Amino acid sequence: RRVLFRSLDFDIIHSHQSRVNYYLLFRNPTKPIVLHYHGASNKIQQINFKLSMLLHKNKISKIISVSNAGISQMKKIAGPINASVVYNGVDTDFYKNTLSQPFKKGEPQLLFVSALRKYKNTMILVNMMSKLLEIFPNAHLQIVGDGEEFDNLKSVIKQGSLDKSIDLTGKITDEELRLRYSSCDIYISASEFEVCPVPTLEAMACGKPLLLYAIEPHKEIIDASGAGNTFSSFEPIEIVKKIEVVYKNKILYSKSALSFALSHSWKEICKQVSNIYDDIGIDK
Repeated sequence: RRVLFRSLDFDIIHSHQSRVNYYLLFRNPTKPIVLHYHGASNKIQQINFKLSMLLHKNKISKIISVSNAGISQMKKIAGPINASVVYNGVDTDFYKNTLSQPFKKGEPQLLFVSALRKYKNTMILVNMMSKLLEIFPNAHLQIVGDGEEFDNLKSVIKQGSLDKSIDLTGKITDEELRLRYSSCDIYISASEFEVCPVPTLEAMACGKPLLLYAIEPHKEIIDASGAGNTFSSFEPIEIVKKIEVVYKNKILYSKSALSFALSHSWKEICKQVSNIYDDIGIDK
């Protein structure tokens, strides 16, 4: 950071945050600027993105979005945007389908990984478990992450006597995380805001099918990968029905998940970014 603020003498400036652009672009750099859009999940981020586009959009050489849904979001916030899609990548050497399953506790075993913010709707998954247990008495849900909703979730799990059926792990190491992925049967998310969620890619790299709430970015992932299904209602019975479908077809979905992850390894994603650098005249 200190080097950045002393000089802009780089071959290319590749920015991932709107706030950084205020400094970068007021300096009027002579080298190409690439803006990489990962989403704006709150009002402050949306305002920053809109303002930075109003001030500096014409100075940006290329905009990259991590999904087509991200481009739609940018257009809603800041008007017409010309951007290319480069999905997030995944380390397919670290996350893979040959790992052991030490955290397998149920059948089916469900997993959700995220910072526990309100818009992630983790409570929907907790409230769904009682209905799921009626059909799958040995079902188990693991929730990995920490955040503002952690204590509330912990309290509801205890009040509902779901301690044996739901693990709320808090923060864990990357080594444990990959074994949590390998131990699950289905990766599930009820989040209402995403752009290209990394946990879905990590789960797919471990050969796991997906069940995701039907927001545009989730539907894009499912349509592109064929790795699972979506649900459009938060009613527990509707989510449980979709779990049954995904679980029944998990072998087929798992093959599609792994294939998609391998085609989106970081090596492949870096090739795509490198091609964009070529297009804007960057010598590597």
